[in-house]
Amino acid sequence: MKKYILSLIVLAFIISGCATSNNDVLLQKRILSPESVLVYDIGVNNIFANVNNGRKLLRGFPFVSNTPIIDFKGKFSNQFYDKLDYRYKFASLKDVDFWKLRTNPFYLDFIYVLPTWANRFKKVSNNLFEDIGYSYNLSSKEQEILKWWIGQGGILWIEGGIYSTRYDTFKKNGEINQRAIKKKLLQKSKNLYFFDSKVHTTIYKSKKIDFINYTPMKIRFKTASTLSYFSDIKNLEIKTDNYLQADFMPRGEYLLTGQNKKPLVSFIRYGKGGVVFLYPFEFQNTRYDGELLRWRLLYFLLERMYDKKTVSPQTGSKFKVIQTKLDTNVTSQNILDKFNHHKKVVLSNLDFAYKSYALTAKSLMRLQPIARYLKRNKRVIVQISGYTDDIGSQRYNKTLSVKRAKAVKNALVKMGVNPNQIQTEGHGKLYPIATNSTPKGRAKNRRVEFMAIKE
Repeated sequence: MKKYILSLIVLAFIISGCATSNNDVLLQKRILSPESVLVYDIGVNNIFANVNNGRKLLRGFPFVSNTPIIDFKGKFSNQFYDKLDYRYKFASLKDVDFWKLRTNPFYLDFIYVLPTWANRFKKVSNNLFEDIGYSYNLSSKEQEILKWWIGQGGILWIEGGIYSTRYDTFKKNGEINQRAIKKKLLQKSKNLYFFDSKVHTTIYKSKKIDFINYTPMKIRFKTASTLSYFSDIKNLEIKTDNYLQADFMPRGEYLLTGQNKKPLVSFIRYGKGGVVFLYPFEFQNTRYDGELLRWRLLYFLLERMYDKKTVSPQTGSKFKVIQTKLDTNVTSQNILDKFNHHKKVVLSNLDFAYKSYALTAKSLMRLQPIARYLKRNKRVIVQISGYTDDIGSQRYNKTLSVKRAKAVKNALVKMGVNPNQIQTEGHGKLYPIATNSTPKGRAKNRRVEFMAIKE
């Protein structure tokens, strides 16, 4: 009888092992053959040497870690990693050559940011983009290049936020003060914004053992997503030795949430590129889906950024821009056609008073067709970008362009548009579409652009 029971157990184990193996094979095939992954043509000179060594790149992005990875085998089979086609280039923010990036924005597809030690994180303002830049010792010019690079089609990948150990000190005399540590972490992580999006900060705290020691944190998540790309993601885990950890998650397009609707991955579109935020999920544990999430996210972002209609293999990503004049008799279908076929719509007859962000009465009338369109198509989210000419300082023009974009949003909201359908940004005198040496050219550069970023 015992032999009979033992045989049944062994048989059941073998069957379950075969089923798991078959599921893994199907999953690998789906990752290796995504629906349509369209990426930069980065040129022969930029293709990785050792491109066939799939496991080598597991020690870098997108499988980021603050701790050295000596022997990481990965979640999948040898055949999976051997067949991976690495057609993207990446670098940590601390290693980027910004002067090379300025002349060749397509030499990098991704720039990533790791969780930052709280003592090294410099909060110079409530602008998280600036705080990250100065924490990595980027000059204001380098930060400007980074933002421009994102607008050109690059992807900034940010994992986690800031962290502290229990024996950190924020005092010159070296005194350890746990209350001071927590207070400083909270001060550095509160009231933050990223590209005009409010940042939500989640604080995790380890369990105290004694004055110095604490138990490493393990936080687990059951996940959910409305996007088919992430349907295979079921379980995620954060495992960290940090005593305190503050992870950043700005409001944006939530690509993945927990079953309690807590956002786990957020994407903010910016120009032709964007910024993705996610928590520093464990990826070396094969029982959890941290590695799978990064593969899925990588392919998803590449497909979102570079579609076949707008990418030139020689010059990189270029969106068509249409200059259009809006009148009150323009139909909603006309607006929809422009968004669908041209991606970006420049409103060349939205007028502002000189050195002002107040819309003229005629301009308010010209916004009516867009208001009608957005009220009838509530799933559409548009990004409004403000620009100026080059007269005046960049700081002044930047502030003015932001206020003008927000003025257009406020006008649309007063017409009944849901404010959640509109995102705003201002670029000042950056990205001119005409010369600034003539009055006619400067008039063209003083513009507002609409772009549908979600439908």
